[in-house]
Amino acid sequence: MTKGYRIWVAIAGSMLVAGFFLPWLGKTPFFFSGLFFATLGHAFLFILPISGIAAVVPVLINKRPRPYQILYPGMAGILILEILISVLIFKDSGVLMISLSSPAMEIIKLNMDTSMIFFHPLKDLGPGLILNFAGICILCLLPFFYKNQYQTIEKNQNFYRHIIQEPAVSIEYKRFGMILSLFTVLIITYAWCDVSPTKLWENRGNAKEYLFGRQLSQSDMEYINNQEKRALEIEAAGLAREFMSNKYRDVVFSQQPNAEQKAKERDAVKQKLLAQMEEQEKQLIKNEARKNALIDKRGGYFPPETSLPKIRGYIIALIETVAIAIWGTLLAVICAIPISFFAAKNTLKLIISSEDLKSRSIRSSITFFVRRFLDSCRGFNEFVMALIFVAVIGLGPYAGILALWIHTFGILGKVFSEQIEAIESGQVEALTSTGAGAFQIIAFSVMPQIMPVLVSYTLLRFESNVRSAAILGFVGAGGIGFLIFDKLNGYLFREVCTMMIIIIMTVGIIDHFCGKIRMKFI
Repeated sequence: MTKGYRIWVAIAGSMLVAGFFLPWLGKTPFFFSGLFFATLGHAFLFILPISGIAAVVPVLINKRPRPYQILYPGMAGILILEILISVLIFKDSGVLMISLSSPAMEIIKLNMDTSMIFFHPLKDLGPGLILNFAGICILCLLPFFYKNQYQTIEKNQNFYRHIIQEPAVSIEYKRFGMILSLFTVLIITYAWCDVSPTKLWENRGNAKEYLFGRQLSQSDMEYINNQEKRALEIEAAGLAREFMSNKYRDVVFSQQPNAEQKAKERDAVKQKLLAQMEEQEKQLIKNEARKNALIDKRGGYFPPETSLPKIRGYIIALIETVAIAIWGTLLAVICAIPISFFAAKNTLKLIISSEDLKSRSIRSSITFFVRRFLDSCRGFNEFVMALIFVAVIGLGPYAGILALWIHTFGILGKVFSEQIEAIESGQVEALTSTGAGAFQIIAFSVMPQIMPVLVSYTLLRFESNVRSAAILGFVGAGGIGFLIFDKLNGYLFREVCTMMIIIIMTVGIIDHFCGKIRMKFI
């Protein structure tokens, strides 16, 4: 490597190190370096000086460093600046952020304890950030300007001569661009979606309370004890109201006693009912009231509901959910198999075999429009389709079947057509040479080859549709989802937990039997 190349790398690395300690933002009397921001919550900025050192060391040690040893430290610098900009744009809180409502274009806001300092993105830019940016640019451009430095001379043992190998700088730049683009997308979406690996751990207490219930306070216990004491009165009052309603149901209103007389009679009936209750019955009513009040105050999903009559109702609703998935998948498969032959170029060429310009245009048009039709079918989520069909045909499982049918048809049609295009062409050519027709070739060559994949993907979509059908009930498309939605609205989380356990067990059973069926076709 030439001396000039090494000097430029050393300069670029020094820029990254020095710029980190020099002011990035500043206006009299406030000046803040990269080190200052790194110690105030942006620890990733420490990678900048490290990348500068990482660029210089290989050049000083190796006589012939590779291009990636210069490019990737520069990429690290670019990514660090991208992270900083993404945090400024997408984060609503923190030490450093962007405030577009600030006056005079001073949109960069620094929160210092109780005070706020605003900076202009250009006027208040410090020399440190400029040096960092310049150092990154030099590192990324040096391999291009010094690409001849990467030529290598290798001996060819067969011809006893030396061969000059051309530098692979362009390949490194392509790889550099792909990796940089990938990480850029990840960084922007990471900041945009406010991904925080520690947030779930920090809120683990909320998760524990939500799943297993919260600790009861003294006021909660007083409420529970009060409900237990009032349970007999409430039960007797309810029975007394029911008795009075049945007694005067067929009596003309003008012949009924007045409100005061009815109240006295109702109180008398209540006292009579209380007197007739046995001690065991009273204790059962109190225990039930205490249990319900405890569940109401404690909350949580666990322990799940274990009442057999309720579980029986959940299983009936789940059977309806599985029926929705069966019919939605069946209709999708019936429609997807024939349409996939028109979406696949090789089978469409069998159907329209002519090679003139008109036939080629027809084949291209059919393939294009069929694939766009499949795109539009799977482009609508089944939940959205269920909303539409519920509005059109009303509540019930039929709306869920239609929603799953259209969405699954779009997915299976695409998968089947791609598998058809990937089949072995030798069998097709062999049948063609015997004079077999297009449909004979499809039946005896194409279908046997794609049958294992067809069965596998169909069963996979059926499993997925069982889970999807459980959610379609949220919009009134039948199945157990309607019960889940109703119980969630009523804060009956223990019953929801029971239904989720039943769904998980059912999906596991379906997966087991689908695996058995799949093995018969592989």
